[in-house]
Amino acid sequence: MSIFKRAFLYVTRKRGKTILLFAILLIMATLVLTGLSIWKASEATQLDLRQSLGGKFDVFVDWNNSPYVVKETVKEEYDEETGKASNGFIMYSTVQFTPENIAAIKGVPGVKYCSARQDNLLPFDGLSLFPGTISTDAKYQGYTKALGVCNTEDDELFTTGTLTLAEGRHITTDDTHVAIISQDLAERNELKIGDYLTAHSYSVEDQGFTGLEIRIQIIGLFTPHAVEQFGETVTTYDKIQNRVFVDLQSSKEFDGEEINYGFSALHVTIDDPQDMARVVAEVKALPGIDWKAFTVEMDNETYENAAAPLATLNELVVTLLVVIIVVSAIILALILTLWTKTRIHEIGVFLSVGIRKSAIIGQYLIEVLLIAVLAFGLSYFTSNAIAGQIGNHLLEQSMQTEPEDDNDVVAAAAVDVGADNLLQKPLPTENGIQVSVGLDNLAQLYLIGLAIVIVAVSTSSITVMRLKPREILSKMS
Repeated sequence: MSIFKRAFLYVTRKRGKTILLFAILLIMATLVLTGLSIWKASEATQLDLRQSLGGKFDVFVDWNNSPYVVKETVKEEYDEETGKASNGFIMYSTVQFTPENIAAIKGVPGVKYCSARQDNLLPFDGLSLFPGTISTDAKYQGYTKALGVCNTEDDELFTTGTLTLAEGRHITTDDTHVAIISQDLAERNELKIGDYLTAHSYSVEDQGFTGLEIRIQIIGLFTPHAVEQFGETVTTYDKIQNRVFVDLQSSKEFDGEEINYGFSALHVTIDDPQDMARVVAEVKALPGIDWKAFTVEMDNETYENAAAPLATLNELVVTLLVVIIVVSAIILALILTLWTKTRIHEIGVFLSVGIRKSAIIGQYLIEVLLIAVLAFGLSYFTSNAIAGQIGNHLLEQSMQTEPEDDNDVVAAAAVDVGADNLLQKPLPTENGIQVSVGLDNLAQLYLIGLAIVIVAVSTSSITVMRLKPREILSKMS
């Protein structure tokens, strides 16, 4: 009779032991499969979180230590209200980022966006602006922010969804004398794509925008995700509907001088926050950028705070898995050891008819595996029923172990468009983690379960199988 047939007959004959072993294996498999599925869900959620948040770092002129920073005194200004005179000054860097530098940084593996702006506060001829809620100095009434960019498609306001291009096209590095304005501003002034805005370059002598006339053509219209709510404070030039995006050449002409031929600061967004150190190192290794003029400031805190509960959950799940596997192997080995000692008579008979010890151990292994295959399969359904609840409960416990301030990053941030705060999307952890038991988890369970069964059967058989036939017969008598 083959060992497979003997194993099957024993399992079907000893129904009490079979049911007990089935229950033990089912509980063990359910716990292991639940842990595996939660671990998988936690890893997937961390990936979604990294993709949702990304990583960010800023590269800007080191105003304190750069040897290229120049500080120039401008002519004396007289304040009519106070009657006092004061000397002003301008500070700029003779080494700035060029569009070529931006393109090189954008080409570094892992970099998602690289954006830069030149901010100019200036008036456009005949442009009616939306009034702010804060009164401004009479000198700046009618002024708005003109944001000089290389490419609006990469600008952070557009990449985060704070602004959306509604009509027309984006500004590119090849454009000159073009602009994108808000749809609201266009309607207020009866403007459309193809129309022109007029402004003047800055005159140092007159200390105002009274220089060369500059005409820029509207090539696109944007819509904001949200506008200021009632009661919020914002100046006219800071209102999101009043923003005007222009190309870099136009921005340089508005300045009226050559001190701003490029950008003093860049904002870089990367795909995966975990790659922050590598990406920064590769950016610093790029040729053509004089790093004596610039410094880097990394901003990974939001991701680290948001990912902390998931990292804690991962550690907890791994610890629980190890404990469950070890305890399951020990319990299974103890039960099988007790049962093996009750089968000494059977072992003696097998040995007396010439059946080898390896074949006897093989029969015991097949007996357990016959039960395990059914128990592991059924655990797919029991784990599906409880994995989600257990996973989210463990996540809540993990979040409670973090500082209270860190929990705030899990919720969606409000939009404050009056300042330059950006629209934040809800994070993947906001509604818990989505746990589901997959076939890959079931395959992992069978591998782990097979290892546990082999270890348990081998351990339980050692105490009897090391005995000689004469010792077994003496124990039988």
